[in-house]
Amino acid sequence: MKIKSISHVGLTVSNFEQAVKWYSDFFGFKLISEQTLDKKQVDKLYPLYHLHDTTIRLGFLRGPKSGIIEIFEFSNTLPTEHIIWNKIGATHITLDVKNVHKWYQHLKSRGIHFFSEPQTTAGTDWVFLKDPDGNLIELIDLKANYTIIRLVGNIAGKMMAKGKYKKYYLEDGHQDSLS
Repeated sequence: MKIKSISHVGLTVSNFEQAVKWYSDFFGFKLISEQTLDKKQVDKLYPLYHLHDTTIRLGFLRGPKSGIIEIFEFSNTLPTEHIIWNKIGATHITLDVKNVHKWYQHLKSRGIHFFSEPQTTAGTDWVFLKDPDGNLIELIDLKANYTIIRLVGNIAGKMMAKGKYKKYYLEDGHQDSLS
């Protein structure tokens, strides 16, 4: 069995309508699905959410070319905390863009908070911002690597698994699943 791809990322937001508007206004995401889980449904999913007496409104936002963000608005929310990067778990989502510097100038002029000016690492430009709820978003321009990763990324991954990164697969017996 093989997965097709990463389907979507999930973000908790404080206000469903404002999140839909924000992701649409700044990045062109559009709402394609919306539903609400009532308190009984959420209670049945206690092993997942660890919440009682709560409703959840959720929706899927589709990016202009691809990518889906699932947003969750809980009837009772906790305050946002600063992301702790060395804590196990997800830290951010990343949006592929062209010309990070242009995006940075455009969004900064519209009041978006950035943590730094655009950075360059190994020929890739990137910068971090936060949405109104403090969720971290990275804008990245992979430049020529974007096409390479999209077209031959799977083949490159298999070759690396048998070469440079072989040690990561041999120790737990996954080498057979790479072919």
